[in-house]
Amino acid sequence: MTDSHIPLAAYKAEHFEFSVAGRVGSIVLARPERKNPLTFESYAELVSLFHRAASDSSVRAFVISGAGGNFCSGGDVH
Repeated sequence: MTDSHIPLAAYKAEHFEFSVAGRVGSIVLARPERKNPLTFESYAELVSLFHRAASDSSVRAFVISGAGGNFCSGGDVH
């Protein structure tokens, strides 16, 4: 989703799970079979999301977590 006029609560992420509750955005890295590594695409999408958030006062904080009992193993080398 590239339209920056759509509220963050309506944003549909491609490379992680994203939701908004109140004024808190929740990002879940959801590749538990690989311990939730980040790819170049997921890095780029996170940067884009945070740039949008800088001009959208509807979300004031983010919580980032990982699925399956692991946070993030780092960058995906495969």
